Amino acid sequence: MLRRRFLAILSASIARAQQVIRSESRLVIVPTVVLDEKGAYVAGLTTGDFQLLDEGTPRAVRVDASDTGVAPISLIVAIQSAQLSAAVLAKIRKIGAMIQPLIIGEHGEAAVIAFDEDLHIVQEFTSDPDAIADAFARVKSGSPEPSGRMLDGVELATKMFAEREPNRRRVLLIVSESRDRGSKLKLERAVQLVQQGGIEVYAATYSAYATAFTAKSSDLPPPDAGGDPLALIFEATRNAKKKAAQLLATETGGTHFSFLKQRGLDSVITQTGADLHSQYVLSFTPPADAVPGLHRIEVRVRGDAKYQIRARRAYWVGD
Repeated sequence: MLRRRFLAILSASIARAQQVIRSESRLVIVPTVVLDEKGAYVAGLTTGDFQLLDEGTPRAVRVDASDTGVAPISLIVAIQSAQLSAAVLAKIRKIGAMIQPLIIGEHGEAAVIAFDEDLHIVQEFTSDPDAIADAFARVKSGSPEPSGRMLDGVELATKMFAEREPNRRRVLLIVSESRDRGSKLKLERAVQLVQQGGIEVYAATYSAYATAFTAKSSDLPPPDAGGDPLALIFEATRNAKKKAAQLLATETGGTHFSFLKQRGLDSVITQTGADLHSQYVLSFTPPADAVPGLHRIEVRVRGDAKYQIRARRAYWVGD
């Protein structure tokens, strides 16, 4: 009798523990930026100021300020590295030392990948600022073909993020043209992957044609290596493709920047860091009976003030 009662209690305890584990593993993190009408960051908001709607249904949320250290940043910088980007790579190599102090902070980590016709892991995740800066310096211009498998790079990044601790803020900074060149992965699937992974995408895009005319001659490859400005002019006249980088940023609560010169790229890093360190980190747990698949979410701030709010637009529930 006592044995049966003990086993029943033990079974119930295990079931409750499994439910807690499942619940915690499904925690959805929603980093949120709140700006006022003038575009300035809004500080001092608390849990009671926010409302989160999951397919129109309010969810109980926890709200933390990003400067409390509860959600350290894991950053991947994905860089287009084909020879058509040679002029931009000369600028990109100079920003490596800015990543730790301005974006990831003392408790964060960063990795660097490059993409042209192939994908390259230049630096695995590290918290060492010198290793991060060195990784940027090691990104070399690659394929002479006008290539840039951005979406395949996004897929690689999601796999790398999947190996990190689940409570970290996952940030992907894409530095490339706005379009994809030659990926096997489709744009729709790339959007799904970053939504499933809870990844914020920030996009810093440029025109390979325009940037070539702001570079020093020493930063450009020789004409026979695929960097002829005349070829870039021809390329600029081709039909425009989908703006993949901007769409990824919009869907995940990040933002899109465009730049031309070095000071513009420096400003991108500064603004990205300001964004990430001014966020509110909302989190909630979907109900146990949530339907598998895509769930649209919306973050609101209560009150009459007119705020601009940036947050991820969806999350995924697995089978």
